[in-house]
Amino acid sequence: MLSHPTDSDLPLEIEPIDSGLLDLSRQLRNLLLLRPLFQLELNKTRIGEDGASDAGLFQGVDTFYLALSALDFMMEATTISMGAPQGEVLEHLANAASRMKPTLSKPQGLRVAEVLLNMLDNKSGGYKEFTFDHFDAAKGSSRTVRFRLVRYEPDMEDVYRYRPTSEGYLVYLGMLDLAPEDSQELMEKMLDLLVQRGKFDTALDIAKRARTLSIEYRQRIRDRLHQAHRAPGSVNWTKDFGPYLQDARSHVAKRQHEDQRMEEAVKDALGEAVEPRNRASLAKLLRELQDASTLRGRLVGEITGAGDTFLASQRSLFRARRPTGLPDLELQLFPRLLDLTAQRLADDADQLLSALYPATWPKVYDLNTVLSLLLESRPEDGPVSQDTGELVPLEVVPDEFPEELTRKATAWLARKFTDGKTYRIDELLMLAEDEGLSRTLRRCLVLMLYRSFSEDETEFPHLTSKPAGRFDNDVVTGINLQFTPKGASA
Repeated sequence: MLSHPTDSDLPLEIEPIDSGLLDLSRQLRNLLLLRPLFQLELNKTRIGEDGASDAGLFQGVDTFYLALSALDFMMEATTISMGAPQGEVLEHLANAASRMKPTLSKPQGLRVAEVLLNMLDNKSGGYKEFTFDHFDAAKGSSRTVRFRLVRYEPDMEDVYRYRPTSEGYLVYLGMLDLAPEDSQELMEKMLDLLVQRGKFDTALDIAKRARTLSIEYRQRIRDRLHQAHRAPGSVNWTKDFGPYLQDARSHVAKRQHEDQRMEEAVKDALGEAVEPRNRASLAKLLRELQDASTLRGRLVGEITGAGDTFLASQRSLFRARRPTGLPDLELQLFPRLLDLTAQRLADDADQLLSALYPATWPKVYDLNTVLSLLLESRPEDGPVSQDTGELVPLEVVPDEFPEELTRKATAWLARKFTDGKTYRIDELLMLAEDEGLSRTLRRCLVLMLYRSFSEDETEFPHLTSKPAGRFDNDVVTGINLQFTPKGASA
């Protein structure tokens, strides 16, 4: 159905107030959809009053016609792709303005087109939603209407295009507050009546408007597929896609028989028509009806292929995912963040950052684990070289500190730590040098002491260690550690 722009955005009230006034909220909301168009038409003569070259630019230019023409052009572009690129929309509006006012030069025509497109996209409001207030008699308070007439979003190939929103369609369809299928049925009855009365030009206009409803169904399906492509886990096939596809199938089934009957009626009228003007109008009407049938045929193709396209989007993650229910960041979350003030973002920064922290901090790798990871041989990620090269036997590097040497170092340190004194690494190295320990054994002592800094790997659990500056020795240079018996002051 053609959705109303603000039912989900309006503030909730506890209970309606019976004020005795007529409830005109629906009509007011629909009327406010045209307010941006009225504002531009009202203020168009003021453009260029400051002495700029735009003075008098909009004299004789009907901005209402151009706005509706832009919506029609965007709508027609959805039959081929996801909308119309900005350049094509500007060119279409510039050509329409030039034909409306032949004295416009090409730059002036483009300037008129830019003003019209900026109005539809609410450039003066920072490209945000239009926001207007109206009195709601049922609630007895003022309510806010928020809506967009067009969207400027990327398609599946990341090409940015303009397309009408549901509110834009509602404006283009002449404020018909009906479901698409109801609107189409009404238009088909009007079309039949106009053909019987011989008002073929009016019937042609009604037929053109009726085609827009099939186009909207196509756009709805494409929007859901586009969302599934950009955020595969955010679209649920049963809940989000099923109702749209079922409505589209019902729309096609109801219209096929009616279209066939209308085509036969127009063909009969064409065979009986004698006046050339009536025959030409009937021929145009017949082509329009046939184009509508072709369009619905394409809609059937999109309905049939929606399942495969949806599955392809889900497979893009290379694994099955549950629907997350999270909003699309680029289309929903980021624009709302941009609407917030810097002060509001700063106030919420602490909570946002704390939400990014893990529930439990990961454990730091022990030294042996880090060394094992660094020495692990990993296959190359790049393409395999075609050059087989030369096979060289792997040279096994002997352990610098054999197991026997490690035991000696541990025993020597254990003897020093039994007296309950506090030692630093540089002091222990000086004692080892005075007792005549070899250079290799002293290097092994340093390794054992650094390992003991980790409580998980220490050989001396009765000691605590902490950094104590740096030291410089002929054996090794690095951070000095101080080892103190537990319970004793450093």
